[in-house]
Amino acid sequence: MNQKHQVTLILIIQALLVVGVTVAIGFRLMPVGVPGEWEWNRLADWAVLKWDGLLIAGAGVLIYAGFAATGLHLLGTARSRGFEAACVGSLLFASICIQIIVPMGAPAGYDLTKWAAVNYIPGSAGYFQVAREKASDDTWKFLADYPFWIRSQDVFHIGTHPPGLIAAQCILLRTMERSPRLAGALLDHMPPSVDAGFRIFANPNDRPLSRGERASLYATALLTLFACAGTVVPLYLLARASMPASAAWAAAALWPLAPAANLFQPVADTAYPLLSTAALALSVWAARSYSAKSARRPIAAALLAVASGAVMALGMSFTLAFLPVGLIVALTLLGSTSLTWGSRVFLILATGVGFLVVVAVGWALTTANPFVIMTWNLKHHADFYVEYPRSYLRWLWVNPLETAIALGIPTAIWCMVGLLAPRTIPVPAFATLIVFVLINLAGRNLGEVARLWMLFMPPLLLAAGAGMSRLGARASALGATTAMLGVETLALQAMIQVVYPV
Repeated sequence: MNQKHQVTLILIIQALLVVGVTVAIGFRLMPVGVPGEWEWNRLADWAVLKWDGLLIAGAGVLIYAGFAATGLHLLGTARSRGFEAACVGSLLFASICIQIIVPMGAPAGYDLTKWAAVNYIPGSAGYFQVAREKASDDTWKFLADYPFWIRSQDVFHIGTHPPGLIAAQCILLRTMERSPRLAGALLDHMPPSVDAGFRIFANPNDRPLSRGERASLYATALLTLFACAGTVVPLYLLARASMPASAAWAAAALWPLAPAANLFQPVADTAYPLLSTAALALSVWAARSYSAKSARRPIAAALLAVASGAVMALGMSFTLAFLPVGLIVALTLLGSTSLTWGSRVFLILATGVGFLVVVAVGWALTTANPFVIMTWNLKHHADFYVEYPRSYLRWLWVNPLETAIALGIPTAIWCMVGLLAPRTIPVPAFATLIVFVLINLAGRNLGEVARLWMLFMPPLLLAAGAGMSRLGARASALGATTAMLGVETLALQAMIQVVYPV
């Protein structure tokens, strides 16, 4: 079978699987988790769909698919760095646009209306409520007392996270309260659906939200969107370190329509892939710089490695999920065949220096011992499974399946195609896959991996780009894959509720 026929067969398989999974979930033939332990909530009735919004979202998906195909066609031949930069800039803009358009196809109440609710309702996150009630008046004192305060917290969001998200909410609250013009500008240009969400969820019997508070919640949603959509930039740079421009484009263009990246908006987890991918991109470019023959290259490589560690430390202030990111970075550097073993160790140490410097600065500024906080976060995480027992063996196979659906079935198929030729796969994709397997076997996350593992997903797209490149997939193949990815995302958001509290 020639490559053209192979690509056609892959596209047919993708379409059949997307339709099959949609039907299975829609008609409850397939559980969305493990029954009796944890399942994502299902929406009650397809009849609540806004068909006009669905048409708009569908049209947006088709336009984006055409855009992705055009970009692959243009980058199929050698281009200048300026042209590449312009393409990546256009991809960033398109990524932001499509992640605003896709929710328009969701049922009433689950479109952009959720932007007002997700970070406000305590059951969804809780960080805003803590910042509003306890931390905003004296943020520094709250941060200093955090190692003691965290001990008495629950086993859910607050108890298992460092204070970074609360601190970010405090900064936004103070900024909006002290800058009425900025708050007013945000509120005056807020989409009507978001404004409606505030009217629905800002219960007047429970301390009505001030204009500054509304503006800070809206700003939180916007920043989360920009971070999630902006992941395409470090993802392209990560791929470009070892792949041609066309393959890097194919990898990056798949991210904006990934189901997880859209359904979980604007939960903070959708912002983490920007930091994790940036840290990994900095590390691979550090390795590439160090292996180049230039007297100044080792200095540039060391600075890039330090920056990678600093980005991971910043991520660690939000979630301990960045610990495995550090392992991915280390495995990537160890697997860089262009480096000597001494160079690999040097770059890993430089990465560690960047990480520790940022941690030390945070410790000095807040006087809060980060290792005490981490210890209690891990304890609360372990206690969660004591209070809510899970079946290890069941989740062992459910987690990979959920990850494939969250990443996108069409994307997962291309990843598998890429993995059939291991030598064509960039090291970061292999390192990420290894960490995926280790985390799954360790049983650290028994459920909700579509959200919890989101920050590990972008590097896997390198395998998808490599698979498309290996089979000589043309622009039309990327366009078709992206369109099917959009169909899956639109279908899932019409059937499953993932960001509201249970």
